[in-house]
Amino acid sequence: MAKETAIILDINAHISRNKSLKLLAQALRKDRLAHAILLSGVLGSGKEAVALEMAKILNCTEEEYTACGKCSACRRIASFEHPNFQFIYPLPGGSKDKDNPAASLKDEILEIIKSELSKKASNPYYRIEIPGANFVRIDSIRYLKNNSYLKSAEQGKRVILVSRAEKMNDEAANAFLKLLEEPPDDTYIFLTSSKPDLMVSTIRSRCQEVKLKRLAKSEVEEILVSDTLSREEAAAYAKSVNWDIGSALRLIDEGEFENRMSLANEIVTVITSGKALDISGMNRKMAIVAKEGKEKIAAVFHLALSCLLEKKINDIQRITELKVAECFDKAIDLVGRNIYIPMIFSSLVFETRNILKGKKIGGEGYKVVG
Repeated sequence: MAKETAIILDINAHISRNKSLKLLAQALRKDRLAHAILLSGVLGSGKEAVALEMAKILNCTEEEYTACGKCSACRRIASFEHPNFQFIYPLPGGSKDKDNPAASLKDEILEIIKSELSKKASNPYYRIEIPGANFVRIDSIRYLKNNSYLKSAEQGKRVILVSRAEKMNDEAANAFLKLLEEPPDDTYIFLTSSKPDLMVSTIRSRCQEVKLKRLAKSEVEEILVSDTLSREEAAAYAKSVNWDIGSALRLIDEGEFENRMSLANEIVTVITSGKALDISGMNRKMAIVAKEGKEKIAAVFHLALSCLLEKKINDIQRITELKVAECFDKAIDLVGRNIYIPMIFSSLVFETRNILKGKKIGGEGYKVVG
C-alpha cells in the first residue's frame, strides 16, 4: 500500500507541473476562477487529471492554492469518496431512478464501474470505459441537481466534474443548462471534452474554455514507468497508441499488447495490399473481435494508425498524414455508433488506400498498388 500511495503522489507531483493547472490555480489565487470551466483537448491531454487536481486544491485542508495530496480531503477526492466532489460520466441505459442513476444497472456493469473507478483512483490519467455507456444520462444530471443544492457537512468548495460533456443527450443537456444558469453557492463546475464542437452550444458558451495540449512523450513515459514497467517498455506501449496516455494505461491493464499489435499489423498489411481476399478474411476476424466489445475494435484501429504512420511513408506530407488520421478517426467514431463492423473496415481500407495510392511504405518493400 505504501508503494501505491507513493506512486499516486508522484503522479500528483507531475500534474502539479501542468501549465494549464498552474493558470487555473493562479486564477483561483486572484479570485478570478470561473465557476464553469470547459477543459478541452485531444485524448491523452490529461483533462480529467487536471480537474481532479483542482478539486483537491479547492478542498485541501493543509495547503492554500495547492494540493498536498496527503490530507483526508485530497485522498478522498482521489478515491471519489469526498461529499464535496461529484463525478458524472457516461452510463449505460436502464436507469430510471432519479435518486440513484445506477440503481437499475446490472450487477456485472456495477462491478465494472467499481473496477474502473478504482483504476482511475490509482492513476487519474486512466480513461474509464464502460460497455454500452454512450451518453451522459438525464438520470445522472437529475441526481446531480438534487444533491448540488444540499449543504455539505465538510469545509471547502463543492466541485462537479462532468466527463465527456459532448455525450450529454438533449434532455440531459437541457437539465444541466439550468444548473449552469443557477449554480449552487461555493460550487465549481468542470466539464471535459475531446470533441467540444459536438457539445450543446448553450452549455459551451456558458463555460470558460481552457484548451489542453497532448502530454509530451517524455511525460507519458514518466507516468507509465512503475515497479513492473521499465522506461523502455513504457515507451513501447505509449508509442503503439500514438502517445495517448489513457489508451496506454488501458492496454497495460488489459495485458493484450501482443494480440492487439498483431491485429493492427494485419490491418496495415491489408491496407497496403488492397486484395479483396485479404479484406474479406480480415473482416471475418474483425467481426469476431467486435463480439468482445466495440472499445477493443476502436483500440485496435488506434494501434493500426500508429503502425501505419510508423512505417515512414516515403515523402509523406503532413497533410497526407492528417488525412489518414481522419480516416481512422471516422472509423473509430462509426464503431461507437454501432455501425456494421465489416462495412466500417472495408470503407477504412478503401479510403486510406486512396490517400496513400502510389506511395511506398517503409523499408520492407510495401507498395500501395492499383
